[in-house]
Amino acid sequence: MLYPIRASSVSRTSTVMQVAPSSRGWDPHADVILTGGRVITVDPSFSTADALALKANRIIAVGSAASVDKHRGPSTRVLDVKGRIVVPGLQDSHHHFLGLGRDVAQHADLSHAKNADQILDRILAVRDRLKPSNGAWLIGDRWDQHKYPAMVTRWDLDKVAPVDPVRLNRTYRGIAVNSEVLRRMGIRDDEPTTWPDWWLTDPAGFTAEDKIYRAPRTVQIAGREKQVVVPTGVFLGARAVALITPVPPPSTFEEDVESVRLGCEEMLRLGVTSLIDPSSRMGYHMRVYQEAHNRGWITLRISAVYEGTFTTEPPEQVRERFAAIGINNLGDSQLRWRGSKFYGDGGVGSRSSWMSEPFADVDESGGRPNFGNPVMPDNARREAQFRAAFDHGWDLHTHSCGDQAMRQTVDLYMKLLEEVRASGRPMPRWSVIHAYMAIEPKTNVIDDMARYGIVAAANPVFNWQQGLGFASALGEERMGRCQPFRSYVRAGVVLASGSDYPVTSHDPWHGIYALLTRRDQTTGKVFGPDETLDIREALRSYTINGAYLTYEEDIKGSLEVGKVADLVVLDLADLEDLQRDPELCFQMNDRVVLTMVGGVVRYQKAGLRF
Repeated sequence: MLYPIRASSVSRTSTVMQVAPSSRGWDPHADVILTGGRVITVDPSFSTADALALKANRIIAVGSAASVDKHRGPSTRVLDVKGRIVVPGLQDSHHHFLGLGRDVAQHADLSHAKNADQILDRILAVRDRLKPSNGAWLIGDRWDQHKYPAMVTRWDLDKVAPVDPVRLNRTYRGIAVNSEVLRRMGIRDDEPTTWPDWWLTDPAGFTAEDKIYRAPRTVQIAGREKQVVVPTGVFLGARAVALITPVPPPSTFEEDVESVRLGCEEMLRLGVTSLIDPSSRMGYHMRVYQEAHNRGWITLRISAVYEGTFTTEPPEQVRERFAAIGINNLGDSQLRWRGSKFYGDGGVGSRSSWMSEPFADVDESGGRPNFGNPVMPDNARREAQFRAAFDHGWDLHTHSCGDQAMRQTVDLYMKLLEEVRASGRPMPRWSVIHAYMAIEPKTNVIDDMARYGIVAAANPVFNWQQGLGFASALGEERMGRCQPFRSYVRAGVVLASGSDYPVTSHDPWHGIYALLTRRDQTTGKVFGPDETLDIREALRSYTINGAYLTYEEDIKGSLEVGKVADLVVLDLADLEDLQRDPELCFQMNDRVVLTMVGGVVRYQKAGLRF
C-alpha cells in the first residue's frame, strides 16, 4: 500500500462501524445489512432493490429483502433505513479541495447573497462569530456583480469593518476590498500624492476582462472639498486584482492539513465520498494530503490529484517536471496522484474564455469586440507541452471554457490519441475541464469528443449560480447552449460533474439542481430547457461517470456486488421526488442522513438512530 495509515482517526461527528472479520476466524455472514428502503443501484439498467449486504469494505449482496437476509448471521448489524432511499456515494469530479475546511470555518459564503446588504450581513456574521483581533482579515467568497442591483463598495464595507481589512473573492478573477486594504498600500483618499497611477485611469496593459469600478466621491483635499471619481474597491480581471498587493497571510502546512480534516467532514455531510482535486500546485497538495492520510484524516476518497497547473511554461520545463517525478498513477483507491492539468483560457463570467465569436456585451470591453484570452494560442507549443506529459504516461486534463479553446484542446488530443490507437494500447480517459461551448457552429467538438472517448468534466452549478452573468456575456441564445448536458448524453460523451469549488458552491445538490432545471438563481429564468437532464442521468454524472473518469467504474460508482461500500442514505421516499420537485435539492444538506465509505459510517445525522 503506497499511502500507509500511521494513525487511525475518523470525523469527530462520525460513527465508526467496524466490519473486519472476527479474530476468532472468518465469519461468512454479512457484517452489515441495510434494509427497509429502496436501493438505487445506478447499475447499467438503473435497477432498484430492497436491501444490500456488506462484508468488510465490499457489497456482497443486492436484491430483495428476503434474498439479502440470507446473509445475516449472529453478529450481523441490520440497519432499517425506514423507507428512505440508498444511493451510491457522490463524486465531485472537479474540486479544489484543500482550502474547503478553512473556508467553511472562517469565511463568509456569498453564494446566496442577492444584494449588497446581504453581503454585509454575511461579513458581520463572520466577524461576530470569529471575533477577530484588530487587524485580522475578514474574507468572503463567491460574489458575482451581475446578481445585485448595485455592487457593494469599500465604503459599505467600511461601515461593518472600519479597521479590519476585508477581501471578498469573486467567483472567478475579481475581488472587493475595503478602505483599510488600500490604506495598507499607503493610499489616502484625501492625499493625492499617495494615489497610484491607476487611481483615476486604468493602466496600460489591461485586457478586456480587467476593470476597476469607480464612483464620484467628495473628498477633503488641502482643507477643501473636491469631487473625484475614485475606485470603489471592486477590481475585476487578473491584472486588475494584481494591483492590490496586501493579501491575507498564507496558510501554514499544518493549517492546510487541518483544513483537509474539516473538509472531509463537510463533504461527507453532503453525501460526497470521492473527489478529484484538479491541481496539485506542483505537488504541494499531495504533500498535504499525504500527511492528512498518515493521520487518518482523509475519510473520503481523493481519487485523483492532477499534477500542475501548467499555463505558459516552456515545453522543456514541463518535460523536466515530469521526468523529475519519474512515476505516475501513484497511490490507491483512497488517495491517488494521477493526471496532469493544463490551462487553455479564462472564464465566461470574466469574459476571458477563448471564443470564436465575440462576447455579446461590448460595453464590458470598452466597445471593442472581445474574443477572450487564450493562454497558449500557438498550437505547436501547446502540443509540445501536452507531449511532455503524454510521453511520461500522464493523462491530460485541460481547462477549456470557450469554444475556440475547446477546439484547440480536442484537436491536439485527437492527434495524440491516434498515436495511442495505432500502438494498440488502451485508450486513456482524458477530459476537457468545464467544457462550456461544445456545440458552437464554427467549432463544434461534441462528435469528436464522443469518437475519441474524451470526457466532459462539467460544472453544472455555474448555470444556476452565475446564469445571469454568463447570459449577459454570451447572449441568451448561446447561453442556451452553454454546458449542453443533454447534447453530451445524446452524443455518447461521458459527462462527469463537479463543482469547481471555491469558484462555486461545494454542495453537489446545487449542481444536480442545475442539471435538472438550468434555472438561473437570480432571475429564475431557464436558459436552454432542451439541455436539461432527468434525475437518473444527473445522478450518473455524479457517481458512475466520475468513477469512469478515474478508471474506477469496476470498484465504485454504483451499488453492485463486489464494489466498495460507498453509499448514502437520503431522507427521500423516491429518487423521482427530486425530478418532480427540484427545489428539494436545496434541502438535501438536511436530508443526507448517513454516509458510508468502504463500509464505515463516516457521517450520521445528529440525533438519528437506526
